[in-house]
Amino acid sequence: MPSLNTDAGLSWLVLYVLIISAIPNFVLRLEADPQIVEAGHGCSLINTTNPTAFTENRKNVFSLLAENISSTGFATASSGNGTNKVYGLAQCRNDLSMADCSQCYTAATDQIVKYCPFEIGARMIFDGCFLRYENETFFDQAVDAGNSNVCISVVSSSPKLFNETAQRLLADVRSKAVKNEGFATDEISANGLSTAIYGLAMCRRTLTTNSCDVCLQHATQLVERCFSLQDGRGLDAGCYLRYSTLPFYTISSSSSSHSKTLAIVVGTLGGAALIALLCLIFIFRQSLRKFYRKVPARSQPDEAEEYFAADEDPKLNHPFNYDSLRAATKNFDSSMKIGEGGFGQVYKGVLSNGREVAVKKLFVKQSTRASDEFVTEVKLISAVRHRNLVQLLGCCTRGKEKLLVYEFMPNTSLDRHLFGNSANSLSWKTRFEIILGTAHGLAYLNEESRFRILHRDIKSANILLDNDFQAKIADFGLARLFPEDQTHLTTRVGGTIGYTAPEYALHGQLTEKADVYSYGILVLEIVSGRKYVDPKLPAEMELLLGWAWNLYEKNEAFSVVDRRLIESDPQVNREEMLKVIQIAFLCTQGAPELRPFMSKVVSMLTSNTQILAQPNRPAFIDNNSTTNTSLDSGNFGWMESSSGPASAATVTNSLQAR
Repeated sequence: MPSLNTDAGLSWLVLYVLIISAIPNFVLRLEADPQIVEAGHGCSLINTTNPTAFTENRKNVFSLLAENISSTGFATASSGNGTNKVYGLAQCRNDLSMADCSQCYTAATDQIVKYCPFEIGARMIFDGCFLRYENETFFDQAVDAGNSNVCISVVSSSPKLFNETAQRLLADVRSKAVKNEGFATDEISANGLSTAIYGLAMCRRTLTTNSCDVCLQHATQLVERCFSLQDGRGLDAGCYLRYSTLPFYTISSSSSSHSKTLAIVVGTLGGAALIALLCLIFIFRQSLRKFYRKVPARSQPDEAEEYFAADEDPKLNHPFNYDSLRAATKNFDSSMKIGEGGFGQVYKGVLSNGREVAVKKLFVKQSTRASDEFVTEVKLISAVRHRNLVQLLGCCTRGKEKLLVYEFMPNTSLDRHLFGNSANSLSWKTRFEIILGTAHGLAYLNEESRFRILHRDIKSANILLDNDFQAKIADFGLARLFPEDQTHLTTRVGGTIGYTAPEYALHGQLTEKADVYSYGILVLEIVSGRKYVDPKLPAEMELLLGWAWNLYEKNEAFSVVDRRLIESDPQVNREEMLKVIQIAFLCTQGAPELRPFMSKVVSMLTSNTQILAQPNRPAFIDNNSTTNTSLDSGNFGWMESSSGPASAATVTNSLQAR
């Protein structure tokens, strides 16, 4: 074998890496993937009367579930007595490894408490796992009113053939799951379709065979509403049913061809794994040598801290002391917690000099991806400075602990003011300044800074407000550099469903116009004072974008405006509001080339001239309601979300509140 120190040796190693990278997409599912893509969640409409006791019992249940699910992929538990008793159930998909299962469960417990802090019942459904708790037993429940379907809005070119094929597939996996202890996967192809269709059916293990069958039949009815579309899920109390034109599971319980393919792939990977490992060791050793030459006194270099040390801006050369940050946040006490993102929790901290800061603590158990986010956020946000971007003050690492320190925003995030009890405090003047400030920040990122940066997760929760309610864009963990010589990036999908541009959600094609689309949704939320989805409203009003567009087509766009603004100021600037609504629709047009650049948006917002451009119908809206986000009333108000990176196969046009 050639020496690793020669150019020929390096070329030989690179060749093997290229061979590995050429393995088909479905092979990539062999890698660790906890499938932490939210399909749905729901909270009871009733709050506990004894939060202290109930919360403690729920915490005990989560601990008991964690002990068992890490070894079996399934667990039930209960804790407490009387009205404060809590029952819990957790289950992972059969094809997940135990490590991925544990990671999915941990994410589910974090999210369910965030969404439903004091409700007596809640459920959290990721693509990889399910978590539910109630104050009464529910283990044998197969169906209930809190069901939903989630669909991707891409119509097949052969809808009739596609529907028939998908129907056969769902019938097949449903039948096999009933006979196979509640789990089955399969795929089916048909002449005339450009791709195979993949299906998965899973029941909770507490259900009887008959109850499993009943639940899957009911889920089939939900999924059938998605037919002709690329991807569909049926979510019910006792089961999960899904089809997709892209492979999304690791194993197949019914296809021997998959087993053969898997064996071939394992053999290929086995032969190349050693080479890939040697290549990584070689690169790592070379990096260490270069780094030690620069910083000989450092024994365990960290990429993010190395970046800080090398940066020319002295204000960034400030790696905080871990103990001082721990003291500033009272040992990261829950009373100091002010927010949570896809990968980390945010705490208020008071430094020894009295300065208030925000400390973002990345989730340790997601070490690889959290580390990537840490380095990304450090590098990108420290490379830019703008009055409408949250300022990064420094960082700190301690083993797997990774902390980012930001300036403190006393008025928290925009979503808390828009959708919380304090929404009346936001006048139209304040809202317009937030809209304009966010546009300035995005224009700087996308077009004006020394790097072209795509944020990828613009939403109300990531717009922070300072003392004067000036907007500052935050959370750069998903941001990407956009090279000048490229028309788009093709990447795994990240961000928050509902704000995600269609071309990015469906095909992974990322440009600055994806941020423009997200901005348009955000503007509609600011103007209307409502979330982009509200299942409590009538069906025709549930989706903000569709409802607002229908009013716009009827020349009734002013009806989109938050009634509280008009009631507080009858002389409100009607023309300015209508202009902002028109800009929002220009930003959400289906074709990315029709959306304006953010610099143009700033120009339109600050100009007194009339906007001549007329928007086309926004993306994901059509006369047949192909958004396919149906909700049934019941004890649960269903909302669905996605946080963090996800593959195009798992991205859905779902409902979400985050």
